[in-house]
Amino acid sequence: MSETYFERFRRQMDRMQFETLPLFNKPRFSWKLKTDYVGRRFVYRPSTESTMDDARRMLERFRLGSGAVVLAETQTAGRGRAGRSWVSPPDVNLYFTLVIYPPPDSARPLAYVTPLAIALAAEETAAAAGRTLRADLKWPNDVLVGGKKLAGVLIEALETPSTGSGRGGGGEAVALIGIGINVNLDVAAYPEIADIATSLKEALGVEVAREELLAAFCNHFEALYEQALAGKRAPFQAWRDRLVTLGREVVATGAREAVRGVAVDVDEDGALVIERADGRRVRVEAGDVTLSA
Repeated sequence: MSETYFERFRRQMDRMQFETLPLFNKPRFSWKLKTDYVGRRFVYRPSTESTMDDARRMLERFRLGSGAVVLAETQTAGRGRAGRSWVSPPDVNLYFTLVIYPPPDSARPLAYVTPLAIALAAEETAAAAGRTLRADLKWPNDVLVGGKKLAGVLIEALETPSTGSGRGGGGEAVALIGIGINVNLDVAAYPEIADIATSLKEALGVEVAREELLAAFCNHFEALYEQALAGKRAPFQAWRDRLVTLGREVVATGAREAVRGVAVDVDEDGALVIERADGRRVRVEAGDVTLSA
């Protein structure tokens, strides 16, 4: 006999590391939401291996609408770029996957709209708490505060299974945007990331309502993405203006060979332009970048 929803929910609750009910307040999140579609479909998991994997499995069975958010209180196998694990303690951060069906040839803006929306949401949430915060961006899509990582983004493209049933029946291009934001994390409790990561609580000195931060992200993401789809350049320029990568000595890895030089620009499709010591310029379309001290 297949497991019911409530049996699965209870099993997930039993795996949690705390005995109280989950603290994420969906009504509070919904109250702050001002979108037409982003965040309107909300899937909640007390505990899961990975929200990216959850979203993928759901898409194999039915069509999640564009803008659906799959959120978990904790992940046991959360991952970032290049297969790195993402520290995912329960109850303090945001771990979620956003499902977007981009129109043909319109997926590229997701790479710059997503981190920009996180940065704007973090600053908005800080202002609501009476604090001032500046969020910077590191190519390709990390969000930094005070030079330390606040949030990371992982984007995976796939195609939904085709059922031949017409509109919405499958065979559509879909982007899964996995996002991890350190909200109320005590970074010092995790030595493996203490030197490179931060959280909003650490930066602001006060706890932050995760529901309001997630709603602010959804609001900014939808507005920015719709602008980009309409051909507006403002989201791209705003992302570029926040890049601390530009003008710095960098080492880009992930391609066939490491590329060393000065990051001089990003082109219209988001690729990083690095000028080598010999003056030759190289485009890096994907990978990781290490900044010089």
